[in-house]
Amino acid sequence: MSVGIHETRDWLSLFAATCNLSLAVIALVGGRRSALGNRLAALCFVLFGWNFSTLAHHLHRAAGGSRVFGLLDPFFTVLSPPLVLEVVLAFVGASRKHAPIRIVVWAIFGGLAFVALGGFVSDELVAWTDSTTWSLVFLGAYAPSFVFEVVVLVRYLRSTTSLGEKSRTRTVLAALAIGSTFSISDLAHGAGAPLPFLGAAGTVVSAALLATLILRSRLLDRDIPLQTTLYIGGMVAAVVAAYLVVVSAFAGSPVVQFIGACGISLVVAAVARELAMTAAESRARNQRLYVLGRFSAQMAHDIKSPLTALIGAAGALEDADDATKKELYELVSTQAKRVGAVVDRYDRIARIEPRTSLVPVDDVVLKVARLHRLGNAQVVRGSADARCEADFDLLESALENVVRNAVEAAGDAFLVRIETSVEAGTQIIRVVDRGPGMNARVLERALEDFFTTKPEGTGLGLAFARRVLDAHGGTITLTSRVGPDPDQGTTVELRLPAVRARADA
Repeated sequence: MSVGIHETRDWLSLFAATCNLSLAVIALVGGRRSALGNRLAALCFVLFGWNFSTLAHHLHRAAGGSRVFGLLDPFFTVLSPPLVLEVVLAFVGASRKHAPIRIVVWAIFGGLAFVALGGFVSDELVAWTDSTTWSLVFLGAYAPSFVFEVVVLVRYLRSTTSLGEKSRTRTVLAALAIGSTFSISDLAHGAGAPLPFLGAAGTVVSAALLATLILRSRLLDRDIPLQTTLYIGGMVAAVVAAYLVVVSAFAGSPVVQFIGACGISLVVAAVARELAMTAAESRARNQRLYVLGRFSAQMAHDIKSPLTALIGAAGALEDADDATKKELYELVSTQAKRVGAVVDRYDRIARIEPRTSLVPVDDVVLKVARLHRLGNAQVVRGSADARCEADFDLLESALENVVRNAVEAAGDAFLVRIETSVEAGTQIIRVVDRGPGMNARVLERALEDFFTTKPEGTGLGLAFARRVLDAHGGTITLTSRVGPDPDQGTTVELRLPAVRARADA
C-alpha cells in the first residue's frame, strides 16, 4: 500500500520539515562548540520530527495505515517547549542564572514526553494524548514558560545598547512569537477551538528568521560559507525525499518503515558529523599552529640573549689567558643557568604549577604595561606597598594575556587602562578597555578553553588567566557593555588574597 500528498497542509508540513532539518544541520556545523548552536540544532531536529510525524500520521490515517507516527507526534510536541527555553536563555547568556527554572520545565515536559511514549504500550494513554484534556494540560504548562521567555527577551532588549544586538533580539522575539502562537493553534484546534492548523507555517517562518540571523547577522559568531549552506540544503532535500519514499511505499509495514528510517537517519548523522568534524579540525589546526607560533617566538626571544652570550664566550675561550678564561667560564655557567631557567619557566607556565613568593603587585603591572606600551596615565595604582602570595611569572603571564586581549579588542593600547586596589583584604587588578564589548552569549563563554570569536584566535588567553587565578586561590570575573555606549567596553577583574607589607622594623 502506498500513500501520496494531496492536501496543502501536507505540502506545508513537508516544506517545514525540510526547512527545520536544514537549519538544524547548519546550526550544528556553524556552532559546534557553541551552546546556542547546539541547543538550536536540537530544537530544529525536534521540530523536524514533529512536522514529519504529523505529515506521516495524516497520510497513514487517510490510507488506513499504521498509527506509529500518530504516537510520535505528541512526543515531539512536548519536547519543543523546554528546548525553546534553552535557546532563549543561551541567546541572552542566562543559562546558568536560570538553571532552577530549566530543571522545572524539563521535569514537567519530560514527564509528558514519557506519557506520550507510553502510547506504544497502552491504549488508554493513546486515547488521553488524543483528548481535549491533553491539549489543555500542554497549553497550561507551556503558557508560563512562554511568558517567561518573552519577559527575558524584552529585558535583554532594553538592557543592551548595541543596535545590532537589539536587531537580533527583536528577530528572536518575532521567531518565538510566530512559532509559538502558530503551533499553539494546532493544540487549540484539538481542544475544540475553531482555529486552522498553522503550526507548520509557524515553524517555517521561525526557521527563516533564525536562518537569516545565522547567515547574515552572525548569530553563532561565525561566518558560514554560502557553498556550505547550499550543500546542506541539497543534502537535506534528498534526505527528506528518501524519508517520504520509505513512509509512502511501505505504509503497511511499520517494521520496514522503522528500518528504512533508521538507515536514512544514520546516513544523515554521518554526513552532519563529517561536516562538523571537518570544520572543527580546520579550526583546531589553525589554533594549534597559532599557539605554537606565538609560544616558539616568545621562547626564541627569551633564549636568544643568553645564547648569544654563550656563543661569544665560547669563541673567546681559545685565545684567552687564564684569568680571562675563568671569567668566561663563569659567564658560560651563568648564561647556561639562564637558559635552564627560561626552559623551566615555560614548563611551569604550561603546567601552571605556582612557586609562590611575596610579589609586589605594582612590579607585575608595570612590567606588563611597558610590554604593551601603556603610558603612566593608563596605569592607576592603589596602595604602593601592596603584595600578594603568587608566582611572579605565572601572574605576569596571566595579566599579559588579559591586557593583550584588551588591546586587540580596543584596537589601540591608548583605549586600555590597568587599575589596582586593595579591598577587604583582596588584591584587585582591573583591566578596562573601551572596545566594542561582548554580547551576553560571548560573555557567558569567554573564560572557556578554546572559545574565541576572532578568526585567528586560540581561545586560550582568558582561559589561561582563569586557570592561573584558580591555582592561586583567586578569581577572575568579566563585565561588558556593547556599543554604541559611553561606557562600552569590557572590564576583567583579577582578585587575589592581598598581603600588605609591614614597615621595616
